[in-house]
Amino acid sequence: MSNLLERFGITGALPVLEYTLPVGISFYTFQAMSYIIDIGRGNIREMTPLDFAVYLSFFPQLVAGPIVRASEMAPQLAARPDPRYVPAAEAFGLILNGLFKKVVISSFLASEIVDGVFADPGAHSGPEVVLGVYAYAVQIYADFSGYTDIAIGVALLLGFRFPQNFNNPYRALTLQDFWRRWHMTLSRWLRDYLYVPLGGNRKGRATTYRNLMVVMLLGGLWHGSTWNFVIWGGIHGVVLAAERLVLEQRERSGAGPVLSPAIGEVVRWLVTFHVVCLAWVFFRSESLSAAVEMLGAVASFDNYAGTATPLVIAVTFGALAFQFMPTDWFDQLRDGFASLGWVAQGAVVGISLVAIDVLGPTGVAPFIYFQF
Repeated sequence: MSNLLERFGITGALPVLEYTLPVGISFYTFQAMSYIIDIGRGNIREMTPLDFAVYLSFFPQLVAGPIVRASEMAPQLAARPDPRYVPAAEAFGLILNGLFKKVVISSFLASEIVDGVFADPGAHSGPEVVLGVYAYAVQIYADFSGYTDIAIGVALLLGFRFPQNFNNPYRALTLQDFWRRWHMTLSRWLRDYLYVPLGGNRKGRATTYRNLMVVMLLGGLWHGSTWNFVIWGGIHGVVLAAERLVLEQRERSGAGPVLSPAIGEVVRWLVTFHVVCLAWVFFRSESLSAAVEMLGAVASFDNYAGTATPLVIAVTFGALAFQFMPTDWFDQLRDGFASLGWVAQGAVVGISLVAIDVLGPTGVAPFIYFQF
């Protein structure tokens, strides 16, 4: 613009406007949109101004989700929670679990390997770079699910129950299954307010594949307006469409399984996990060139930097193995905690907080999804 004005004899630098966006704008924008759309569809009734204000500005999940719909929140606001019946055991369990994930697991992996590898992949060997990508997969899960665990726990203490947002996503055998387990409230939002209105899978295969690509590309742009996020969404869109194509072809041909069930599940898990990790490289890298450099460094066996310590390896793969724990393990721990007296419960909470503080590194970085 300055160059254009100079042609007309107008000189001088134009002021650059800098905008500071409100914290959590993307999350409460999604909630407001769902409220308006659901009213237009006749799915819910209008909330009172006070209830709507509480719904939209309810602080536990405001910054990074989960995305709570008005249909989930309005009945609870209308019922007015009874302060005499608060599921404190479940709430404190979620909060402690979230703090452990964030302060201990996520922060440890970020400081010990992830930040260094992504900042200078050329200074690390190929195995270290691969381990750094695996560690980032664990880091972002521990960071994001840790926040939502804390948010859901705090909401429970206030008498409100939020929807689950994560369900062991790294045990998924397909990318479709991954999105049923990862950021579940966003997945359902994109499905109900974007994928289905575009036609979903009701208008032929080509339209279905197009809709999958559009949804995932827009999901990438929701995270940021750079090519990295577009490619991240594109990878997920292409693989989701490919999975659907392969499944449809096998159903039409009546082909049986190529591998035994056990080996087939292992292969499917490996493929799904590494597709997700490939996409995470673009998601985490500062630029497209940095992502390409990361992928190129995988083939290097020089410049061992010593970041692949036994503890880093144990934490990374231990966290991944934990995804395959029985799904009712938390319920058993919660019931056991709830059966304790209030003195014992207080002691457990206090000891847990001290342990988390001791195990965590000095200084904890902000939650990753605060930037979205």
